[in-house]
Parts: sequence; structure tokens; C-alpha cells
Amino acid sequence: MELTSGYSMTLPVFSAFPGPGGAHLIQGEVCGSAFALGAEFMLTAHHVLREAAAGGDYVVVGLQSPEGVWNVARVVETEALAADLALLRVEFAQPGSETWFHRFKWQEVPFEPFAVVRAVGYAYGMQNVDGLRSVVVRGFQGHIVSRLTAFKPLGWPGQPFPAYELSFTSPRGLSGAPLLNSQGTVSIHGVLIGNSESRMLVFRAQERVREGAEINTVEQYEALTLGIAVEASTALPQQSRLLGKSLREHLAEHSLIG
Repeated sequence: MELTSGYSMTLPVFSAFPGPGGAHLIQGEVCGSAFALGAEFMLTAHHVLREAAAGGDYVVVGLQSPEGVWNVARVVETEALAADLALLRVEFAQPGSETWFHRFKWQEVPFEPFAVVRAVGYAYGMQNVDGLRSVVVRGFQGHIVSRLTAFKPLGWPGQPFPAYELSFTSPRGLSGAPLLNSQGTVSIHGVLIGNSESRMLVFRAQERVREGAEINTVEQYEALTLGIAVEASTALPQQSRLLGKSLREHLAEHSLIG
């Protein structure tokens, strides 16, 4: 299959309910993005899986055939991993649908600052125009700003981990998308999981409105918001219960390590 659109690179994650005749009724917005590993396994961000599981009876991943026909694969097993990642095992109900997307090779050579990178996913991916709903895939390009030695998402209960800071932010729905190189053969170098924000106080003033009244304090901040991606070197060594091996070993078995 030719690489003709972002739909064959990255897949949308939804909450769903059972419908008539075995149909899957999509609930709400796109929760995030996922992409394929070898066989029936996919990877996403753990907070994407958590949101999707809470919004319906089960989770599905959207698929589009080369002819533009939409279907879904139901998520039948999940596993939380470190660094805000999650593994999905899906069930392909539509014959041939396991071939409707690409499984790209991973590269572990780290990016350095100024390296140009891309991401394709479903940032605010549900579009509604005159009652007609459609799913929109969006592409982003920027560069590596820095390699953080330790990062911990807000509310994440696990240990800090190394991560890339990106010059573009990760809007809602883009989490779980692969971090891709910008030149040559497409390869995966990490996974987008969200944003970081740094704030600095640049102005502060106090004003007494009237004698004896409380003093009003006015403060002005500048903020720097950057996208965050888990490095391949953090993701690949992780041991998986579902795989029975590490992600790196699983990918190597399917010839998906560059």
C-alpha cells in the first residue's frame, strides 16, 4: 500500500458503545492517537487509554481502507507501561483491515537539538460541519529544542524519565502519535505524550485602592510551552506482560528495528 495519507501512519483512538448488528458507536471526541507495532499490537499514551476507557464501554482504534472506507478495530487487551505509554492488543474484525496501515521501523539513535522532526495525529480531530462529523488528521513539523534528562507529567505516579522537548506543542488528540524523522525513509524515534510549561514573573505591582482597604497585587508572567515526546531509548527496553518480552525484542522479531 502506498503512503498516501496520515491515516495510514497514525490511527485515532475513541471511546465506543455496542450498537445494533454488532456495530461500534463512537462516543465523543478523538481521545488521542495510536500507531502500529508488529502483529495485532499498537502503542499509545497511557493517559489517552485512560480517557478512552472511561468514556465508553470499550476502546476502539479507527481504520481507513485505501479506498477511504472507515472501520474500527476493537481493543481487547491493554497494558500500562512506564513513561506514560500503553500497549494495546486489537482485534481486526474486518477482513484485510490489518493491512490498511503501515508499521514503521524504529531508530534508537538519539536526536540532538535543532534536528527537524514531524508528527501526524488527531489533534482536535473530530470536525463537525452542519451536523456532518468527520475525522481530521493533522501533521506537525518542528525541531528538537532539548533532551531533558528527567521529565514527569503532571499527576504521573511513576518515576521521571528522559524526554525530548519539541518546538511545536501537542494539542489534545495528538498524544500517542509517533515522533518521526523529517528526511529519508520514515522511521519512529519516540512517542508524543503532551506538553511542558515554564513560567517566569516579568512584572509585579501593588496598589492600595483606598485607605485601610486590602492591597491589590498585579502580576504578569511569560510562559514557554513545548511539546514532549518519550525517547525511543526509553520506550524500547520496557518489558511487556502482553508481549512476553521487551518492546525492542518484539519489534526485532517483526523486522521493525532500523
